[in-house]
Formats: sequence, C-alpha cells, structure tokens
Amino acid sequence: MTTPLLTTKLYIPPPRPDLVSRPRLIARLNAGLGCKLTLISAPAGFGKTTLLSEWIADLGFRIPDVGSEPKDKSAVRILKPSKGGDSKIPNRVAWLSLDESDNDPARFLAYVIAALQTIDEDLGKGVLDALQSPQPPATEELVTVLINEIGATSDAMVLILDDYHLVTAQPIHDAVVFLLDHLPGNLHLVIATRSDPPLPIARLRARGQLTELRQSDLRFTPDEATEFLKQVKKIELSANDVAALASRTEGWIAGLQMAAVSMQGRRDLSGFVAAFAGSQHYILDYLIEEVFQRQPESVQSFLLRTSILERMSGPLCDAVTSLLTPPLPGEGQGVGSSQTMLEYLDHANLFVFPLDDHQRWYRYHRLFVDLLRKRLYQVHPDLVPALHCRASQWYERNGYLAEAIDHALSAGDLERATRLVEQIAEATLMRSEIVTFLNWVAQLPDDLVRTRPDLCIFHGWALLISGGSLDVVESRLKSIDTSSSVMASKVALLRAYVAAFQGRMSTAAEMARPALEQLSGDDLFMRINAVWLVSNTIVATGDFDSAKQAFEELARTSLQAGHVMIAVGALTHLAEVHLRLAQTLEAKAAYGKAIDVATDAQGQRLPVASEALMGLGDLCRELNELDAALHYTLEGIELSRLWRSVNAMIGYITLARIRQAQENWQDADEAMETARQLAAQYDTTGMGVIGVAMYRAQLWAAQGNLDATLRWAKERRLDQEIDSTELDRKDDYLSFHLRKYEYLVLARLLILQNRPDKALSVLEPLFSRMEQQGRTRLVIETLMLKALALQAQGKIALALVALEQSLSLAEPGGYIRMFADEGPPMARLLHETTAHGLAPTYIAKLLAAFAAKAPKEQRAPETVPSPPVSAQPSLVEPLSERELEVLRLLAAGLSNPEIAQQLYVAVSTIRSHAKSIYGKLDVHGRWEAVQRARELGLL
Repeated sequence: MTTPLLTTKLYIPPPRPDLVSRPRLIARLNAGLGCKLTLISAPAGFGKTTLLSEWIADLGFRIPDVGSEPKDKSAVRILKPSKGGDSKIPNRVAWLSLDESDNDPARFLAYVIAALQTIDEDLGKGVLDALQSPQPPATEELVTVLINEIGATSDAMVLILDDYHLVTAQPIHDAVVFLLDHLPGNLHLVIATRSDPPLPIARLRARGQLTELRQSDLRFTPDEATEFLKQVKKIELSANDVAALASRTEGWIAGLQMAAVSMQGRRDLSGFVAAFAGSQHYILDYLIEEVFQRQPESVQSFLLRTSILERMSGPLCDAVTSLLTPPLPGEGQGVGSSQTMLEYLDHANLFVFPLDDHQRWYRYHRLFVDLLRKRLYQVHPDLVPALHCRASQWYERNGYLAEAIDHALSAGDLERATRLVEQIAEATLMRSEIVTFLNWVAQLPDDLVRTRPDLCIFHGWALLISGGSLDVVESRLKSIDTSSSVMASKVALLRAYVAAFQGRMSTAAEMARPALEQLSGDDLFMRINAVWLVSNTIVATGDFDSAKQAFEELARTSLQAGHVMIAVGALTHLAEVHLRLAQTLEAKAAYGKAIDVATDAQGQRLPVASEALMGLGDLCRELNELDAALHYTLEGIELSRLWRSVNAMIGYITLARIRQAQENWQDADEAMETARQLAAQYDTTGMGVIGVAMYRAQLWAAQGNLDATLRWAKERRLDQEIDSTELDRKDDYLSFHLRKYEYLVLARLLILQNRPDKALSVLEPLFSRMEQQGRTRLVIETLMLKALALQAQGKIALALVALEQSLSLAEPGGYIRMFADEGPPMARLLHETTAHGLAPTYIAKLLAAFAAKAPKEQRAPETVPSPPVSAQPSLVEPLSERELEVLRLLAAGLSNPEIAQQLYVAVSTIRSHAKSIYGKLDVHGRWEAVQRARELGLL
C-alpha cells in the first residue's frame, strides 16, 4: 500500500482580487533571478506568500484551471510561460508549502521531487525508486542525482519553498546547503520563512549570490496602506486616520487587514483608530476579539472547531463539526454546509486562502489559525480531543493514514494511533521515511506497541536501519510472541540482519534462509529485505547456486513491483556470482540486463547503472577487450559520481588495471591514487580502504616496486607466519572476504623476491580452500601462480601440470589478462606449453596478447604545463585560456556544476565550453577529451 502525497501542498496560490500591487518588490525579485537564492524572511502577517503569488503572475505565466483533489495527480499545477523575453526569466515554477510533517529527509525529498515533477514528470524518478531500496543511498547522494537531472534539462526554473521555518531537522538543512553549493545554473531557489534558516546566508551574501527581502522591506508604505484601506477595503478614513493606523501597525499587513475587518459596519471609525494602539502582541489580542466577536455565532463555532485542521475541505469540515456533545454555541444555526461556510469565509476575507482552483480545499492564514487555536483551548479544551478524533476518522476513510495518525495522537487516542501506525508502517519504511516512523512510535506507549507484533518487527527494522543500538533491537524482538510460524520467521529474519551487521555472515545465512521460505508474497517489504540479505549472506558463505537463485528471484520480484534500483542491484550481484564461478558469458548477460533495466525510454542511463557498467568494464578487461573495457568503465565512473561516490572507487581500480594492460604506468598510478582518495573520503566499512591498498600493492609488484609492496605486506601483517585458518573464518566477513585476495598478492611478491618455496606455502592451502568452496575464478588464478612458483624452482614439468589445470578451467571463460598481466615469466611458460600441444588455440590467443603489448613512451612524473595557446600542437583551432582552464578541471574529475561553482559561471556556460573543447579535440566526451589532451601535451 502506498500513501498519496497531498498535492494541495504543491498548489501555487493565485493573486487575490483585493491585492495591493507592489512593483518595487517585484522588481527586486526579478533582479534576484541572477542569484542562487532569494530569501524572504519576516514574521507572520507580512504578506510573504501573497507577494510570491503576485510575482509569479507578473512573470507572465498562464495558470491553467487544474483539478485538485489531494489524491488526484492532476491537482499539480503545471505553469507555462505565456510570454518570452529575458533569458533570466524562468519558463517553469515549482511550489512546495511545507509543514511540520516534512521534517523527515525522505519525505521532504519526495515532496521536492513532486513539486519539480509539475515541471517535468521525469525529474527525480530514479531518486524516488532509490528511496525504496533496502539500503537507500545517503541524502546527499540522492540530491546529487537530482541536481544533475535538473542541470541536464533545458528549462530555467524556480523552486519555491514556502513556510520553511517549519523545517527543524538538521539533515534537511544540510541537504538544502548541499543543493545551494551545487545549484545548477538553470535553477533558482526561493525560500519564504518567518525566521532565518541555518543556511550559509552570510557566505551567499558576500559572494553576491543572495537576494533578501525582510520585514522592513515588506511593510506597507503609507501610500500602500492608503490604497489597501480605501481602494481595496472601501473604508473611508481621513488622511490623518490612515496615517495614524499605518503608523500604529508599523506597516504590518495582517494588523491592517484585521483592523479593516473590525471597521466593517462601524460608524465611529476615528474613535476606533484612536483606541487602536500598543504592541503587536496587544494588537493581536485586541483584533482577534474584534474580528471574532463581530461574527455570527455559527461562524464563530465553525472557526473554532475547524482551527485544528491544517487544510480544510467541505467533507472534512462536515465530519469534524458534526455530532459533538455538548454542542458549541450556535450549532445547527447559520449559513448551511461546511462547503458553503468555507466559500462565505473566503468571500468575507476572513483570512481563508484557497488551495486549488475549484474551491475544494482551503487553509486559514497562519497567524489567524494560531489565534483561533489559542482561543479554542481557552474556551473549550474538553472538545479538542473529539475534534481531532473525527478528523482522524475522516482521513483514515479517505486513505490518508499519515494525517489520520497525527490527529489520533493529538486526540490522545493512542489505541487508534498504534493501530494506524502498524497499518502504515510497511509503506512508510518502503519510502525510507524512517524518521517519521520512529517519531510516531516514540509517541506511543511501549505496552501498546508490544501488543502488536508486526509493529514491533517494523520498529526493529527501523532501529537497525537508522543505526540504533543492537541491544535495543534485541529487546524489541524479545517482546514478540513467536508462536506463529510466520511471526517466528520475521523475528528470525531480523535477527539474521543483526548477525550480518556484526559480520557473522554464515550465522545470518542459516537464520535467513528458512525464514524466507515462510514469508508470503504479500509481505513485500519483508521479502525484499529477506531476499537481499539471503542473497548476500549466501554469497559470503559460498553457496553460489542458492545465491544465483536468490538474486534471480529478487530481480524478478523487484521488476514486478517496479523497484528498478533493487532489480539492477540484484542483477549486478548475480553477474558477480557468475564471475566467481568463471562463467563469463552468463556474467556478461546479467550485466547487460542490469544496464538495460537502468536505461530509460529515451535511451539515457540512470545513475544506478554505474556499478553494472564498471563491472562489465572489468569483465571486458579480463577478456582483453580493452577498448570496450575503457568505454564501460569511464561511463560507469561518470554515472557513479551521480549515484554513490564511493562506487567510483571500483571503477578507478579497473581503470588502473586497464592502463596497466596498456603499460601506461603513470595513468595507472593516477587512477589508483584517485581510488585511494575516494576510499579514504567515503568508505565507512574499512573494506574499501583495504581493497584499494591491496590492488595498489599488486600494481607495484607488476611495476617491480618490491619495496613498496613489501611495506604493504608488513602493514597487513602478511610477513608473519601464514595462518590458513583465516580462510575459514566465515563469521569475520572482513577477513574472510579480503584475506584470500591479499594472499594472492603476497604470493606474487614472494615469487618476485625469488622465494618460490614460501609462495607455494601460501598457495597450497589457498588452492585447497578455493577448490572446496567452488571458487573457480580464484582456483584458476591460484593454479596459475603455483605454475609460476614451480617454474621459479626449476620444476618445469610440475609447472606445466599446474598451468594445464589452470588453462583448462580458464579457456571456457576466455580469460586472457589474468595470464598476460604476469609478464615475461608467464610468456616463457606458455611458450613451453606449445611444445607439449596443450590447448594450442587458446594459448595462441594468450601469446598474441603478449605480442600486442607495445610499451608506451613514459612521461615524466612532473606535471607538464599547458603550452601557450599559439603553441598548441595538432589543433586546427587552438583552445582558449578559459577552455584550457575548464579542460584541467574536467581532467581532475569535477562535474559540470562543480566546475561552474569554482569558476563562478552558469552550468550552461560550462556545457558550452565543453562542447567547444570536444569539437576542437575531435572527440565525443570528457574522458576522450582528457586522453586526447594528454597525448597532445595539453595536460
């Protein structure tokens, strides 16, 4: 079950007919479009929303008549410009009215995307899918994807966040700061708030990237106050009375509006003005009494009862205002149904604003509703719970469970709130709204939570995902009655996840597999998490047939459910399982399917395709298809920058190994250094740092840098007596997963040190374990290194036996680089095999790979300065100084928004420079441009 978004929050309020035009402020807003941020910061009642509404209309947009029931997708207004003109003027505007429930990073992001999708319905689709992943990326990574999608569109757009003061969650502020730091050139952000948010306002101001409108700017001038009272409200006052009223309200628009309502029908207006004095707080109290008491009892009753609502519709107000005991004064009297009442309030200018084009949804002015609620609690506190309860019931009947929960909690109906939280738990967690879910549960009595096993399960999941204490998770699980086999399975599955978090992978697998068999297809959240866990734990424990089945099922069920990101991840992991078994054709097919799934209808790769592309690149490298390997790897690296930055580390390792195959050692070193930096910056498990160090040591060994390789071995305590039992420590996943690969690098070092006996003492137990576990790919490599060690001992016959075993396993998969990267010793041994007639066709391919390796001329390690523009070689048209600057930043791996920020220009300008660079270098992309520039000595 999914929970619909309230599209009334995306409604752009039209300018009111009683508007006082404010051209001086509109001009400032227009001028601010050249900045990153426009901040409108002032207390309640200073016309922030009204000003933005007038500004949008003044921009010349045609606002179509759009339906607006909350569950109706068409409720979202799509604005299109009705006039052209200045390129700074946006062609699209997106609006989001925030409230207290948006203090969840996932929910906030979902609403921002929903607002942007009123401009382009494809924006952010991949981000929304990622939010439903068992392990969603960090908010910053999701915002990165969104930023790049916005930057790739051609339209200039404005995103307006209204009532931003209601956001208090620091992760959301951090996300907005990140957005501002990397804002695409075609997006302008507007924030309307009662108080300054914790954003880098001073920095933006200093850089000229901020436009500010504050309380002093928004106050009505004397002329505007005169126009408001005389022209708009039709109140005849003397010039002195107008000046006095404007002075006493200090241009505060809400104060003037309340005064105008209070003066309707009065005879002694001068006397009213004379009595109207004091602080703003006093004015509020005075005016609410004046405005409220002058209304009929039926209107007073309606205002008080509906003040508990954030948004109002006729049916919702009918539900809230009916059947209360005892009745409020005036019940049963008055102007008719709630819909009629809402329309009356709107026409009477009683601080009610429409939220759609059909007068179905409204809200009170923020200041006015605060005053109404205060009065309700003073006069009828006993009725507040009943009002919230009826609102909760209406929202539940209409499918809005989040709002139903909020009202149930406000009503103090904790039994009802507990039931609703359990009902919506799965959908909430599927959207990654963990903060919202945990906040709900925190307001429920623990004894009530314990009576609902499913709620306990989901609470345990949320605690685990959010980094809560494992002891707290276990305490929650102990309260669950496991007499039901299904519930016992859910508990076992969650305990399996705890074991996996602790690195006890074999225990996790043993617990998860039987649990998965008991779960029905209806438990979508549980099944997806179960299959994800089972698949990964099974891989760690070596049951590859079961792992393949699990990943295939996960991919299938995820595609059926529309979870593209999970399906792509499952197919990528499936390919990796095939590679462990040396099934290269099957692996290539799985990678290909993952990439196809992650390609949209326009043929554009989604960022989630990055890992599959880099995996396919490494496979092509193994098969010696180096051009294809480079293409897929570079594309994967580029996309990974938009997805999970740490994933790019894998691509740079592959890139280094491709450069190694080309004997381009400097570029190999540079790529490996980039991988190291990424691991140091983003890796949280420690495996990335260890893995990069291992591959770097292997690269050093291939270059003959034995001192550096030996230092690495000592740091990893590999210079001590080999402990082969480490290969069996399956409940220490970090050691179990990486140690075997480190032993292979150690064996290479020992062979190069002319210590083949020691190398064989490492390889023999490794071969035995890998053979037992069915790790065909590692068996091939271990046998190959064993052959090299035996050759170093002078035992050629035994070396050929080991090599023959290795080749027989490697030939079906077409492995080439594994052998070719070992250099001249392997070439000599392969030549020996030709005399014995072993696999002649395959060996010919291997020897051809050696022959094709023509060492490239090595460049000096120092940075080569860019030549003067006039001296650029082999270019029909030289690069400008600015283009050279952009080229150097492209080579450094910066994205277009990052380059634009560094050079203080628009992203579109960087795209233009890049297009010119590509044309002058006769290439089609950034990586080809960087390679070509290096060949020409421009970098």
